[in-house]
Amino acid sequence: MAMRKRHATGYTLIELLAVLAIASTLLIVAIPMFRTQVQNSRMSAAATDLLGTFMSAKAQAIGRNYPVKVCISNNAPDSDDIDCVTNGQWEDGWLTFVDLDADGTLDDGEEVIQIHPPLAENITARSSRTGAGTLENSVTYQPNGLTDLTATREIFICNSARYGVTARVLIVSILGKASILRDEDVEEDGCLSD
Repeated sequence: MAMRKRHATGYTLIELLAVLAIASTLLIVAIPMFRTQVQNSRMSAAATDLLGTFMSAKAQAIGRNYPVKVCISNNAPDSDDIDCVTNGQWEDGWLTFVDLDADGTLDDGEEVIQIHPPLAENITARSSRTGAGTLENSVTYQPNGLTDLTATREIFICNSARYGVTARVLIVSILGKASILRDEDVEEDGCLSD
C-alpha cells in the first residue's frame, strides 16, 4: 500500500502574529482619528442646529408679523419655568419664542416655538463680546427680518477637550442673515474661555 503525502492547510503561528501586529497598528492609528471625526461631526451638528434656529426665527418673525426672540435658556423643558437667562452660554441650550409685546421676556400667552437641549459633552458655543465687553445672550428678529443687534455677532462652536482644532463660527448680522464659517484660529478667538 502506498502512503499519500498530505499537504498542511491553515495558517502558521508566525502568519497569525503578523496579521495581529498589522491589525493592532491600524487600530492604534484609526481610533484617535475616529474620535476627532466624531467631535468634528458634533461641532458641525451644533452649528447647523443654531443656524437652523436663527433662520427659522427670522422666517417666523416675518410670517407672523411679530418679533421672535432666540435666547440662551435655563433649559427646564419639563417645567413651567422655562425662560431666557443672562448668565448662561449657548451650549446650555436655547429657546425661541414669539415676543408679542416686544418686551424681550417670555410672558404668559406667548408661544414657545422651540426649546433646544444642551449641546453634546465637550462641545462649547460661546458668544463674541460686544464693544462694552458683555456677551450676547439673545437675538430678536423684527417683523421686517432685521435683528436688534447693533453689530454683527459671532458664536464660536468648539470642542473644549482639544485646543487648536478647527471650530465653527455662526455669524449673525444686523440684517438678520446667519451663516457658518470654519475658523482655523480657535485659541486667539477665545472660544474655549468663559
